[in-house]
Amino acid sequence: MSLPRVRLDDSSRECASIWLLDRTESRHLVSVRRCRNGDLFEGLLPGKKLTMRLEISGREARGIVISEEVEPVRGSIWLMAAILKSDPFDRLLSQSVEAGASVIVPLVCVRSVVAMEPEGTVRKMKRWQKILHEATKQCGAATPPELHEPVTPGSIDPARLPAMRFVAATGSRDSIRQFRAAKEAAIAVGPEGDWTDEELDILCTKGFIPVSLGPRIMRSQTAAVAAVSALAMAMEGNGNE
Repeated sequence: MSLPRVRLDDSSRECASIWLLDRTESRHLVSVRRCRNGDLFEGLLPGKKLTMRLEISGREARGIVISEEVEPVRGSIWLMAAILKSDPFDRLLSQSVEAGASVIVPLVCVRSVVAMEPEGTVRKMKRWQKILHEATKQCGAATPPELHEPVTPGSIDPARLPAMRFVAATGSRDSIRQFRAAKEAAIAVGPEGDWTDEELDILCTKGFIPVSLGPRIMRSQTAAVAAVSALAMAMEGNGNE
């Protein structure tokens, strides 16, 4: 059975081997996971995992470092996903972390149901970042995906993307499984109403190759997770860890 996990990003390091846990993570261990003095848990930081022993003193909880493990370097997967309604997009974010996404770029598409108002972007970004961090505790990923600000397909800068770029598209397309995975790759997934012809043309001019994710029609959130999973498994199969 795996150990309970917390993120240490907002905790304070008192010395080389002792961390004072922030209130949220302390409450998660004590009230939610029912951990007690002396129990072991895992602390996550970008690039590393710490095995720790819990010490509770009054309202404060500390983690005593027992061992440290560096997270292996894996291939980088960019997920460029059309923004969906709150619940489906929340699940897309969480499950894409579990599947292995390294960078997430929300896309504002013509057929996106959700409108991104400037005043609401900061609030949504904070919420999305929290979801990504929470998802790392579920799957044990030390490093959360990098979250970019929302962009339109037309404003994507291809110079910032991996050289290998795919866009999930309907119709007769080559399967994404037919392409040899590189150490870095990007996959774009459209909204529930699919890409417009203009959006698909724009992505193709930016070096995205239209690919099929299989014979079945999937919801956008399912397609995003399936695409990331396919790329992650291909990268691992080619020894890109």
